[in-house]
Amino acid sequence: MKKFLPVIAALALGACSSTENTQSEPLAKNDSVPSWVLLPVSEKGLASSSCVPWSGSMAVDRAQAIAAARADLSQQIQVKASVMDKLYQRKAQSNDELNVGGTFEQVSKQVAQQSLVGAVPQEVAFAKLDGVKQLCTLVVISNTQETFNNLVAQSGKRLDPSSREALYEEFKAQKAIKELEKELENLNN
Repeated sequence: MKKFLPVIAALALGACSSTENTQSEPLAKNDSVPSWVLLPVSEKGLASSSCVPWSGSMAVDRAQAIAAARADLSQQIQVKASVMDKLYQRKAQSNDELNVGGTFEQVSKQVAQQSLVGAVPQEVAFAKLDGVKQLCTLVVISNTQETFNNLVAQSGKRLDPSSREALYEEFKAQKAIKELEKELENLNN
């Protein structure tokens, strides 16, 4: 058996090195994309961008792109609520507190729907991706503090000021993480 171990190891390593390494190019030479499409950022609050293939109908394509960007914003709020739950539970456990009331995650869908009412398109532009004309939108929720306050209020959690500030900072930091993940995803596609 010991004699076969080096042979098996060599075959395994050989198989790994023969694996095809496929890398996609992020943009073709003739593509043109506004920077806010690849990295949706707004100093006003949460931001998301979305592009749809141009069908020739501005009304339909614009509505579709805005709806997709709003859906992404809703998902961002829900992810932030999930992170807030984990942080709050860790703090409650470290302080031996009883975890009473709803969770941030449970109320996140309702808060997201309420927050999306204030989500407005900041940019609308044409882009060309893989030779295909696209209509792109940037949608922004301008008041992240209000969204955070709604999550806390509807969860029923009582937070001391330092915990509230720490959770809000984490809520804002998740925005930056999401933007970085999206940029990495765009680079890898």
